[in-house]
Amino acid sequence: MLAAEPAEWMSTLGARIAEAEPGRVVLELVAGPQHRHANGVVQGGVITQIADAAMGMSLGTLQEDGLWNTTIELKINFLRPVIEGRLRAIGRVIEMKQTLFFSEADVIDDRGRLIARASSTCMPVPEGQGRE
Repeated sequence: MLAAEPAEWMSTLGARIAEAEPGRVVLELVAGPQHRHANGVVQGGVITQIADAAMGMSLGTLQEDGLWNTTIELKINFLRPVIEGRLRAIGRVIEMKQTLFFSEADVIDDRGRLIARASSTCMPVPEGQGRE
């Protein structure tokens, strides 16, 4: 799945897969003016989006062909604001049970500082289902 073309949201946002291995995926985004809200800092939804995707993709690296996952619960803590620069969302699998998957992600800036920490609960779904 990770060898596929980037999803449209990734192209729109400017995110890319920087690293991928079983149980771990790193997404990168160079944050700039297009990612900021009126107060001049990167909008939290942008940070949440790359964290959520990194977590889901990390789970996907360990799932059987024909299955993917969808987030059913997401928590994120923001530790410091970002104005610009390279952000890395490092997603990792915590545990995969039959019907629930657990993952975490740290979002760090280009100086290695922790920007946000997220956790998610996902459920497996067959590819193509859940879109009706």
